[in-house]
Amino acid sequence: MASKNENKTLKPFKVGNSRRVKIIIRDAVTKAAVDITGDKFYFTVKDSVNLEDSDAEVQSSVVAPADDNSTNGIAIIPVSVADTSAVTPGSYYYDIAWLKLASEPGDKVTVQDGNVSFQEAITRAQA
Repeated sequence: MASKNENKTLKPFKVGNSRRVKIIIRDAVTKAAVDITGDKFYFTVKDSVNLEDSDAEVQSSVVAPADDNSTNGIAIIPVSVADTSAVTPGSYYYDIAWLKLASEPGDKVTVQDGNVSFQEAITRAQA
């Protein structure tokens, strides 16, 4: 069994900036790393938890590749400049969902949720 859901406030994002969101999956009892190779992780940001995913301010996902990070329970979800460039500064709800495509097909667990804010970036240069 993987670690329980964690409620956490993330460090603020800057509008129009990229970032990598890291999550570590450990067994709730033994605290050992869980191999997440082939499983999918979603990072979703909404101004209301009742919105459909298609209306999210940000939704990014990654399938955990066959590498050392994945075998050690580490997922890194890329959030691109394009993902954050249209977000209005303010406070939002987020979660990280784990779809167990390889480890337990059909299973889905929200492994982290909480609040995140977006702030204006001072530098807006893109090239």
